[in-house]
Amino acid sequence: MIKNILVPYEGSPLSKKALDLAKVIARNFVADLTILMVIPVYYPIHDSVFAGAAVTNYQEIVKTLKQQGEKELEKVVQKCKEGGTKASYKIVYDDVSNAILKQAKKSRTDMIVMGSRRLTGVSSIKRLGSTARHVSEHAQCPVTIVH
Repeated sequence: MIKNILVPYEGSPLSKKALDLAKVIARNFVADLTILMVIPVYYPIHDSVFAGAAVTNYQEIVKTLKQQGEKELEKVVQKCKEGGTKASYKIVYDDVSNAILKQAKKSRTDMIVMGSRRLTGVSSIKRLGSTARHVSEHAQCPVTIVH
């Protein structure tokens, strides 16, 4: 039985496509949908001349990203609810794939639905981005990857 679905979301076309699929699954199973936005962690070089400026600028960037993310996710959650899907969102600061895995474990996720990364050229042979690959290899629940 699927009760909790996690959708990593950053607003890209593939994350929107994954969200659309997750909404259908959530409605069919009467499951809760959690939309996760991850702001990647940046580690400035502490012993460089630029470390202080890098940290200050990064804090401003994180603040702006969080504000923009909340605006976007509030709209997305509202649309989910209007379509009959129980949804909520969470924004975290972490390594992206590890944040997805941590949230899945913490919220006892039954399924992760996420977009793959569209690669071109030789990279397209791999078919999955590093985040999708890492999550699919380490998740303790089924992972559906949308192409």
